[in-house]
Amino acid sequence: MTTNLELLFKDANGKSRKITVKSPKEGLTPAQAQTALDNIVQANVFIGNEGEDIYAEAVGAQYVSRSVETVYEQPAA
Repeated sequence: MTTNLELLFKDANGKSRKITVKSPKEGLTPAQAQTALDNIVQANVFIGNEGEDIYAEAVGAQYVSRSVETVYEQPAA
């Protein structure tokens, strides 16, 4: 199973944006996640093609786990 951390934002136009962190530290507290989100918003260094702030507002953070179960696999030749 793989786990990613998604940091969720809205840009200056209200469009949903996210940053995906692969193999994140597990067990983050809400306060730690909020601090990370706020730091990204306050850095104001991510600018879109039209000059808009693409991480203008912090929305949340979530762990996303993915499990793959192989049902069939072609035998090696």
